[in-house]
Amino acid sequence: MMKVGRSILALCALIPAASAFAPAQSIRTQTAISALDHEINGGLPTFNPPSRDRAQSEYTDQTPPNQSSYIVTGDRSSELSFDPAAFPSNLPLQQIQGGNSRLTYKMPQGADRAQIFINSHGRPLKARVELWLGPIRRVHFVDIACMNGAETPYRGCIKFKNTDSAGPQTLEISTSDDQAFPALVGVDIMTPERSKERQAVFDEIWKTATKLYSQGDKTVRSIPIADHVKSVQLLVWSKDVGKKSFKVNLEFLQGPNCKRQYYELQCGGGTQPYHAVFECPGNGWTVRWTNTKTLHDGSHEFAIVPYELEDDAPPVSDEPAPYANGFAERSDEFGYANSLGPHGNRVWR
Repeated sequence: MMKVGRSILALCALIPAASAFAPAQSIRTQTAISALDHEINGGLPTFNPPSRDRAQSEYTDQTPPNQSSYIVTGDRSSELSFDPAAFPSNLPLQQIQGGNSRLTYKMPQGADRAQIFINSHGRPLKARVELWLGPIRRVHFVDIACMNGAETPYRGCIKFKNTDSAGPQTLEISTSDDQAFPALVGVDIMTPERSKERQAVFDEIWKTATKLYSQGDKTVRSIPIADHVKSVQLLVWSKDVGKKSFKVNLEFLQGPNCKRQYYELQCGGGTQPYHAVFECPGNGWTVRWTNTKTLHDGSHEFAIVPYELEDDAPPVSDEPAPYANGFAERSDEFGYANSLGPHGNRVWR
């Protein structure tokens, strides 16, 4: 009986103690909730580099809330689109069969820039563009996968080190493993004078365009394209954020996750800036940009601006493109005859 009485007294002594802790628990909860209303980091300034917000700062205040702060739009086509020698689509084409077939072009002495045009007869376009400096060093790489190579051809302009200083360089264009997907290829190698003119045009567009910063480590950027934009031009350069190489996955979507065009792009530090034009027929296009390099090694800037508009596009010409015979004004100066490379018997008519 004595033991039972002591147990009852012990339980009675615990009851007020438990009630005494109840208000303290509620006080701590209220304190934790009220702490959420305080400023982050106690009101102290946080680390926010200017490059993070530089590309979108001027668009945020002028864009309606229901639109993205960065959208590819404009009121007129680019002046570069009216230059018949810029990204020509009427170059003499050489046909490459499927099944890992390839063509190679040795860059002439003094060359440092080349334009590339690749399309198909309407079949899916699956090709690869590589620039080799020596036998084992690849300094530029583009893997192309489009649903319709006739509607969305590839038009790119690559910059590389001068062959006089860097040594011999070879441009290689190949197809995929599938035999059913041939490709039509045209290459225009610029003279040093034309290359300087194109660099001046690029600098002007780069200076006036709003640039986006991509830091790496699977960073994703999505940029919608206005419906009246017929084609866009892509400019990539890392000279202001590290001067290193970049590697990205570029997707052109038309609808939810419908990849009409897919490109895997990699440029070394010496093969920049990169400039290309991509077709966007119809409406509802969105560009998805994924940086696949590491966080501290893949920093670069890029800009996407209109190239041609639906109601302001230059007329289509059937005349041969200027400088269609390649690097030299005399087409036989480097022994290339009337083709753009050493494969004169493979010119597609």
